[in-house]
Amino acid sequence: MIHPNSPGKRIWDLLLIICITYFAIEVPLRLVFHYKNDIDISLFERICQVIFMTDVIINFNTAIIQNRILIHKRSIVAKQYLKTWFLVDFLSAFPFDLLGASVYGTLGISDGLRILRLLRVARIFDLFKELRKMAMGGHETNLKVIEAISPVTFRLTFFIYWSSLFAHWMACGWIHLSPEFLADSDLTTRYIRALYWSLTTLTTIGYGDITPVTNIQTVYTMVVMIFGVAIYGYVIGNIASLLSGLDISRNLFQEKLNTINAFLKYKKVPSDLANRVRSYYINLWENKHGIDEEEIWDNLPSGIRIDLSLFLHHHLINVVPFFKDAPEELKREIVLELKPAYYMKGDIIFREGDVPHNMYFISKGHVDVIREETGEIFATLSSGSFFGEMSLIDDSLRTATIRAASICDLYTLSKERFDAVLKHHPGFAKYISKIAKERRNRQLKT
Repeated sequence: MIHPNSPGKRIWDLLLIICITYFAIEVPLRLVFHYKNDIDISLFERICQVIFMTDVIINFNTAIIQNRILIHKRSIVAKQYLKTWFLVDFLSAFPFDLLGASVYGTLGISDGLRILRLLRVARIFDLFKELRKMAMGGHETNLKVIEAISPVTFRLTFFIYWSSLFAHWMACGWIHLSPEFLADSDLTTRYIRALYWSLTTLTTIGYGDITPVTNIQTVYTMVVMIFGVAIYGYVIGNIASLLSGLDISRNLFQEKLNTINAFLKYKKVPSDLANRVRSYYINLWENKHGIDEEEIWDNLPSGIRIDLSLFLHHHLINVVPFFKDAPEELKREIVLELKPAYYMKGDIIFREGDVPHNMYFISKGHVDVIREETGEIFATLSSGSFFGEMSLIDDSLRTATIRAASICDLYTLSKERFDAVLKHHPGFAKYISKIAKERRNRQLKT
């Protein structure tokens, strides 16, 4: 049985959408203009019909998902397919015109049989629904091209697709009801003018240069107007929703900034210090777009949190000498204990002589290592570096001052959490004690 979410199945679904879209456009045109296709187009249509018939077979051999359970049993799959899309798929795919072209032509129902191909347009909803799940990351095996599409873009694409198709059908309907409409013009001109009428009516613009004359045309126009109002309302509603969705994080940030300003004013904080506080939050927004990393970590299941932490921070852990040969399980626990920290340019991260509590990993930015007495910068550490690691293995005071030389995105590991992890790894704890002892001996000798 074929997995319903396999990349091959999704490529097949995309191919089906292309074939269905062709018939959704071409069949109404042929019904109103009664033209004949050339050999190449006819061949393409036969290929599409073969694809549709093959799809019927594939659907009988594709597993289904019910109540989050993947079902492979062929009898259940067949029963479900027969109850849902089988009749539509079969009628739109079966080559009735090939089996009895002369009979159907004599009876004058050949055009009616072509309409059966439009039945498959109903499957577009189902196909788009499955592809939309992939766009939202709903499946484990996704096509990379689909992963790159955001749900908002996908919804807009779906709306534009159906709006364009509906406008095309309305234009063909206008031509069918108005045989005299630009009767002396070529087919292209007639279609473009009819499509123009369709779009102006659906968008409620209606310039009035093309107006209904007969009763049937008037009724048809009123029906299209009703649909146009519905589409117009849907468009306005979705645009408003999309714009509010795009600005929601900015609005939340603005509310937070207003609260901070009120706090600074209430506490009568000096202007220079207040500006530093505001600058911190503004730069935090510009660099992280209001993303609260700790909230994201807290809401993730432990298994995903560990894997994501390893992916993001494993390289930071491996640069620390005494972590390089650490057991993999210890590294997995260590990355879960990393906490994000953000510093502005010029901020003092810690000073020489401070009591140590954390070591630091530089994700972005760079810091200066400064000798407190002289103010001399004797080292600059950049992304991927670390500092303050000795605070994890002994209690000696800080030996230098660290100042952010740019906006810095750091991760911290506290001594308290490090000691808690060591309790689960006594062998590595002995190794750390050995390193601490050797360091103290070196300090005594100097």
